[in-house]
Amino acid sequence: MRRFAENELEAMNRMRRNVIRGIVVGAALGAASLAFPTMATAAPVSDTNCAKTSTPTSANGWGNTFSDEQGQAGKVTATKVVDDDGSLEFMTTADKPREASYHGAGQLPLADVAKKPLTFEKTAGNANWQIRVTGANTGVSGGFATFVWSAPAGAGKENAASSNQWWSTRKIGDIPKGQNATLAQFAEAANSDGHKTVVDHYGISSQPNEKSGKVNVDNVSFNGCTTNFAATGASGAFGSLDSLIP
Repeated sequence: MRRFAENELEAMNRMRRNVIRGIVVGAALGAASLAFPTMATAAPVSDTNCAKTSTPTSANGWGNTFSDEQGQAGKVTATKVVDDDGSLEFMTTADKPREASYHGAGQLPLADVAKKPLTFEKTAGNANWQIRVTGANTGVSGGFATFVWSAPAGAGKENAASSNQWWSTRKIGDIPKGQNATLAQFAEAANSDGHKTVVDHYGISSQPNEKSGKVNVDNVSFNGCTTNFAATGASGAFGSLDSLIP
């Protein structure tokens, strides 16, 4: 049992190192302000300011236009997770060991994020929350950091809002880089010393230790906004299932 626990801990540490390598901080700092297609940023994302559906032909703000993550966006396919209209699929290989898709958050205060459910439903495989912020107490100009939470490997749905397994790609206040904490604890540390931390983008990534893998996610819920990924458009006609989200 002890050996199993040690192996599981080492696997989690390898995953963290892989994710950190996949986030190029220098490029992300410059890319954090990029506008996403069709996404209004005048107000923070919420149940009323929400991309309720994202399809292959109408991404509705979902995608990946960061210069350091070109070609890493997932795609909407007909694969079923919880409903019959499809899901967002991440397919990783040895040549492309990471994929990620994001949506603009409209500079939502980080302190508000953990007050509502943070959920997505998934098939078996690696899927992670990624919350990209600026203005945090990182000791670096701009205060950019990414908060990461990894879902259990099996299929299912879990609420990460109160989990103590979040970690950051940078030191946040007195919390070291890579150390576990709750999102509320990170928000408190990030806003210390007068900082005002906001969420610029949120999303889902997949970066399994094995490099090659597939996972499908659906019904991504962030600050009251739940997005259904559907392979069918509003008219009910199938779009091109091979279309990458921009």
